Amino acid sequence: MSDTAFKKLQAQNPWPDTKGVTPWNFTLGGGGRHLVDTLINVSECRYMLEIGCFLGASARRWLTLKSDLKLVGLDTWDDRLIEQCKKYVGRPGLTRAYPDIKTQERFASDIERQGPFPTAMANLTEFKDRFVPVRGFSPGALPDLKKAGFIPDIVYIDAGKKAEDLEVCHQLWPNAIITGDDWHWNRTKGFPMRKIVTGFAEKNNFRVEADHATWVLYK
Repeated sequence: MSDTAFKKLQAQNPWPDTKGVTPWNFTLGGGGRHLVDTLINVSECRYMLEIGCFLGASARRWLTLKSDLKLVGLDTWDDRLIEQCKKYVGRPGLTRAYPDIKTQERFASDIERQGPFPTAMANLTEFKDRFVPVRGFSPGALPDLKKAGFIPDIVYIDAGKKAEDLEVCHQLWPNAIITGDDWHWNRTKGFPMRKIVTGFAEKNNFRVEADHATWVLYK
């Protein structure tokens, strides 16, 4: 059923025109993503949902690992990302791939000129047949994916640090492996995503494995 659903979602969510758009394969790269690599490589994973795609660097990573993997990416790709990217200029800890300040400025300028959505899709052009961009908010948009018949094997969450994302994903797709980012995000606030994940795990009898920014829930 998921293959039919995937094709349906492809038809409903067309790509923007990326002709002349400069790709920026930018990632904040918090570390630990090898945990997700292993899930993809050793499991029977054919379909994946990524919630919060930013400019598509992690989606590229997953799709490169497995030639038959199909990925639905959910993100708003709205203009708030323009201001977010501007804040990275002059902060080498967040722009490790582009240490030169002029490159950082060009990066922010291109995102503003081109728009976040075309830029993200320019990064993923080679995977156009295996990636569907769904523009919307989580968890509100998730039931529509379920209604379309889409059933992911793995759900990767890198979005708004909300417990509802985990709860709704588990409700809709109880057999999916849930994993995500931001395990070590915001020490000054007591690692809020870590609290959300461990609380969810205790409530639903999951075991948590974590490394750097990445976490995985196991039954």
